[in-house]
Amino acid sequence: MSAPPKEFSSGQPTQDVAEGLRPIFIVGVPRSGTTLLRVLLNRHPNIAICDETYFFFWVYSRRRVFGSLEKEANRRRLVEAYLQTWRATRLGLDHERLADRLLREGTSYRALFASLMRAYAQSHSKERTGEKTPQHAEHVETLREWFPDGSIVHVVRDPRDVVASLHEMPWGHTSTAANAKLWVRLVTAARRIEGLPACPTVRYEDLVENTESSLDALCRILGEPFDSAMLSEEAQENPDRPWFQRAYQPVSRSRIGLWKKDLSERQARIVEWIAGPLMAAYGYEANLPPASARLKAAARLHNGAEICQRKFTGLPRIWNRWLSPRDLSAEEARIDGRHFDGTVRSP
Repeated sequence: MSAPPKEFSSGQPTQDVAEGLRPIFIVGVPRSGTTLLRVLLNRHPNIAICDETYFFFWVYSRRRVFGSLEKEANRRRLVEAYLQTWRATRLGLDHERLADRLLREGTSYRALFASLMRAYAQSHSKERTGEKTPQHAEHVETLREWFPDGSIVHVVRDPRDVVASLHEMPWGHTSTAANAKLWVRLVTAARRIEGLPACPTVRYEDLVENTESSLDALCRILGEPFDSAMLSEEAQENPDRPWFQRAYQPVSRSRIGLWKKDLSERQARIVEWIAGPLMAAYGYEANLPPASARLKAAARLHNGAEICQRKFTGLPRIWNRWLSPRDLSAEEARIDGRHFDGTVRSP
């Protein structure tokens, strides 16, 4: 990991770079197809959406610690801390130039986020910018307030398939109930802006079964002309984690219904019990016998045991955050940046 420069140029703050910005945000539950949509949109000649910054987790949630960014000293501390994280490094931007830019433009948390996204788009010689962090579904109202001319795209997928995929992830829960509750929580959060202009919902199944028509409809909502380059199978970047690889491969329907072979009937019944009413709202039919009282009790017990275990193993990270809340890279190392997705706090 390359460290940011020790000295930042102290140029005069510029006007708020967030004004007039029309970013595209992609949110949803992890393993729902958010990366796939980002890959497809980034093939558009006018769109460059940066990958998972976890801006709200690493930056905005600590605004009381770093203080007002109108003060240059606070901006310096925050920029230096954030640029030492793996999350910032993986954006592939020149740290010295980025540090200088953020120091000049990031006079508020909104402006700092806008400046980061603009820097990414300009590094790819594109006009339209955006960001993809699935868990930013919990911050859609703030995103809407900050960027009223922007778009927030909610990607939703059959919760049974999501849970089956999460079970494969090194950072996922082992508890079926916990993974199903994650789906419910993030989908419920994203629904708070459902129906607002330029805030469409895209079903993963529609995206992979009818890619061209789905992208054409989405582009109309985003105010961009459809471009056939989005259907190209040529890779523009390489995934830096194994669980992202499929998103960079040719679009395939093979992952639809994977739960039928990857989940046991007991696991699928647990998902339908927890997500049933909400999954029906998106056209996903629950077709198994209802979970029995005994199965529900067992699922609650497993979920509770995992919560206790994760709280215990997460104590070093929590302790680090209390003692040194500005030392982002140290906390990230505690979490283990290779597996961190912003939801699961692995030690």
